[in-house]
Amino acid sequence: MPSHRLLRTLLFATCGHFAASIDNGIGVTPPRGWRSWNQFDTAINQGLIEAQYAAMVNKSRMVDGVPTSLLDLGYSSAGIDDGWQKCNSGPGGVGFHDAQGYPIVDTSKFPDMKAMTAKARSLGLTAGWYGNNCACKETRPACGLTNGSDTCFAGDVKATLDFGFSSMKIDSCGIQRNMTNYARLFNQSGTSVMLENCHNGNPYHPIREAGDRVDCPMNFFRTSGDIRPQWGSVLSNLMTTAEFNAGLAGPGCWGYPDMLEVGVSAMPARGGLEYLSYAEARTHFAAWCIVSSPLVLSHDMTNDTTMDAVWDIISNREALAVNDAWAGDAGVLIKQSEEMLPFANCHWGFNQFCNNSAWMVWKKELPGDKVAILLMNNRNTTANVSVSWTDLPPDMEFRCAAGGCPVRDIFAHEDLGVHEGGFTATNVASHDSSFVIVQQCAKEPSYPFHCVNETIR
Repeated sequence: MPSHRLLRTLLFATCGHFAASIDNGIGVTPPRGWRSWNQFDTAINQGLIEAQYAAMVNKSRMVDGVPTSLLDLGYSSAGIDDGWQKCNSGPGGVGFHDAQGYPIVDTSKFPDMKAMTAKARSLGLTAGWYGNNCACKETRPACGLTNGSDTCFAGDVKATLDFGFSSMKIDSCGIQRNMTNYARLFNQSGTSVMLENCHNGNPYHPIREAGDRVDCPMNFFRTSGDIRPQWGSVLSNLMTTAEFNAGLAGPGCWGYPDMLEVGVSAMPARGGLEYLSYAEARTHFAAWCIVSSPLVLSHDMTNDTTMDAVWDIISNREALAVNDAWAGDAGVLIKQSEEMLPFANCHWGFNQFCNNSAWMVWKKELPGDKVAILLMNNRNTTANVSVSWTDLPPDMEFRCAAGGCPVRDIFAHEDLGVHEGGFTATNVASHDSSFVIVQQCAKEPSYPFHCVNETIR
């Protein structure tokens, strides 16, 4: 096995412009797992989290006729979010860090953090933690923190390692927003910890520096504001990746437009019961796959009704393979309608409106001369959505123009034959999509290129 630093060196040599200031060698593909916030808010406790662990390794459902768990599909990390800390428990009743900068756990909810993370490890999972908490955010903690000092940063890092957590999500609520501080201290610890920036796109998102170097003191970073289970929210969050992904997101440093809302029903505290339709949920999932977003589930995995309803979405191995793949392209919007439609609830907790295109086409280049394409219908009515081969990278356009290219349907798991000129998804339902892979044609001994094999795998 190569060392973390050697792995990082090899990775950046392969990927050209990437470099990073968190040198932990992990997050080579977009992370995949679960977090508690979107479904449970702060109403969490150790028993609830351990029940989610058990659900992640449950093999009662099938993929291709084989009993399969979420862990088998790569969902390996399970994280607690806000609600573990004991608010106003620091010296003088201020903050949730003690005088030495160590975070104070609410033991009435989490009596034994070490036992909880040990339970995760015993099941083959990793446990994730959460810092810079919002439920009782600190602006002047008892440990005398300023954004550039180490006291509370060091206490958080020490507690993360003491308790046995393997990832750390840093929110934007309190004063501890300096991701470089966290990256430096975790690097110095010698233990690899997945570091997540949840700062709503800024500050401390990746920065392009001189010499085409990208400074990224985290393994993945939020590109958006908070998400909710509403179509307008999904669209507005997805669109933020168009700004942040290009030239910034890649192996070891992924952009994500917040956690997945697949299977989530919002709590009454967040404005009542909300949920995505099946069509919206699978398009939401496919969109996160095609922009190389970390796939962080947040529904109640112990609810069999919910799990049965979303299983074929979250267990789609072909969609997951698109998410994992890297060929220098994190996924981009290549085409959209000029017609704009209004959507409500574009931001968590607010009934704000936004405008988005009536249809969109996203693409991600894949290894093996393939490209994934997501054709989205955002209308309230059925519509056709098309992509032309001239919308693809130049070499692919040339090859497909010479006789068409084979297309495979990721949702239906079937080949759709060779298509000349482009591909049209017909009768796409409202807020639904067509998710396909296009294969470049094989090169014959002499010009022109043409397709000699219509099967895509």
